[in-house]
Amino acid sequence: MLSSAHAEAEIDGRELYLHWCSQCHGLEGRGDGANSTPDNRINPRDHTDAFYMSTRTDKQLEEVIKGGGISISKSAMMPPWRATLTDKEIKAVILYLRKLCNCQFEGVFSDEKLRKTSPDFK
Repeated sequence: MLSSAHAEAEIDGRELYLHWCSQCHGLEGRGDGANSTPDNRINPRDHTDAFYMSTRTDKQLEEVIKGGGISISKSAMMPPWRATLTDKEIKAVILYLRKLCNCQFEGVFSDEKLRKTSPDFK
């Protein structure tokens, strides 16, 4: 029987991302997946954008993965994944997101920087 730490280590965030997320976010996470089209009102997030991704905590990423885009007043096109992915799988996807952007949350940002990453920020 595998220890729980060993079982967690076997969850491959990249594999989950490719299976569940790449249709919209693309194989390399650039927001250019097959479901991303020029006529979309809101295109999928570019997960390689370290400038933007470093403004988000892991908890915020977890919330949007679990609740979908609408849970954070973003695109309803992103479905909630809480019924599909376990908490451990979501954490593995978040680790992979951090690899894609090669970044971590960098703390509090100025309003100016937030406006650059999210033009609708008030």
